[in-house]
Amino acid sequence: MTDPAHPNNFVGTIFLIAFVAFVLAMRLRRMQRGRRLRLEWLWVVPVLYGALAASLLYVSSPTAAIWGACAVALLIGAALGWQRARFVTLSIDPDSHALSQRESPFAILFILLLIAIRFGVRALGQAEAAAWHVSVMAITDILVVFALGLFAAQRIELWRRGSALLAEARGG
Repeated sequence: MTDPAHPNNFVGTIFLIAFVAFVLAMRLRRMQRGRRLRLEWLWVVPVLYGALAASLLYVSSPTAAIWGACAVALLIGAALGWQRARFVTLSIDPDSHALSQRESPFAILFILLLIAIRFGVRALGQAEAAAWHVSVMAITDILVVFALGLFAAQRIELWRRGSALLAEARGG
């Protein structure tokens, strides 16, 4: 059993916080300017993450209760992914018909909230796994399926909105 007061846990926590702060600072910097949105590549991340999720679920052989929890996590992730996509502003160049995306500042707050919830659920799950008779692997499966729903729904919504903008720009 790990001791939360152990110096290695403290150093690891500080490193993790610094890493998350660095990544968020880079995201904030990138949010200032628009990025090109390529509709034809939006399927890649959900497919790769879906393959990862499927392989994890295959290896862990979850029970019916865990499958149910995964289904709920997938739905919650999809709802949050759709919401996250709403924070993205899409625009189109009228001449070249190139799509671009720009995330709002609320998007970074939304990501911070999701990270905090994930760490909270993970910590609670690890602390209470024995009492709930749930393995850490099952909690990992549920969180991976949650992320799959988030990534897939976000990209589907971006594809839907981007396709509509592109069709409108091309005249129908």
